[in-house]
Amino acid sequence: MFVRSNRINSIISLLFIFAMGACGNFGSCGACGASRPLPEGKLPTDQTVEGGAQIRVEGRVIDGDGAAVPDAVIEMWHAAAFARIGTDANGRFSLSAVRPKRVALDRGVMQAPHLSIAVFARGLMNHLLTRIYFEDEPSTESDPILRLVPEARRPTLIARHAPDESLTPLYRFDIVLQGAGETVFFDFRSPAR
Repeated sequence: MFVRSNRINSIISLLFIFAMGACGNFGSCGACGASRPLPEGKLPTDQTVEGGAQIRVEGRVIDGDGAAVPDAVIEMWHAAAFARIGTDANGRFSLSAVRPKRVALDRGVMQAPHLSIAVFARGLMNHLLTRIYFEDEPSTESDPILRLVPEARRPTLIARHAPDESLTPLYRFDIVLQGAGETVFFDFRSPAR
C-alpha cells in the first residue's frame, strides 16, 4: 500500500524538490557506479564514503508472493553517501555507508537519521521510494516524515539492529514490494508547473 494522502503527497513532493540538487539527482551523485558481477555466494555491496562511523544494512527484496527478487537494483543516498547495488540470485543485498546524522527539514525541524532508498525492478513501471530509519536511534519516533505514516505501518520503515561479530554495526531491513508486511513507499510527484 502506498501512502497517497494529498496532504502527505504535497509535503513529501516539496521536501524532495527542496532536497534535489541542481543536476536533478538526490544527494551526491559523483560516487555512483554500475553493479559488478559477483562470485557465487558473495553479496553485492558497495563501500561509500571513507571515514566516520560505518554501518552495514543487509536484507532481501521480496515480491507479493514472498519470493526473492533476484534482479532488483537499490539506490541508497543520504547527505554523505551514495550507493547503487543489485540483489543476488536470492534477492539479498548488502550495503555499507557512513551512519547518517540528523538533518534539518525546515526552520529548525530536524529529521531522524535515515537512508533514502529507490528500488528498481523488472515489472515496475516506476521506481519505488522509501526510507530506512534505525531502531536504536532515539529521534526516530519523532521524525516528522515518519509521523505522517500510519503508526501500524511504521515498522516497515525501521531497520532492526542485528547481532554481528564484526566491529561494524549491522542492521536488517527487508523490502517487501506488495502484500502482507508491504514496505511503505512514498508517492512523490512534482507539483504541476
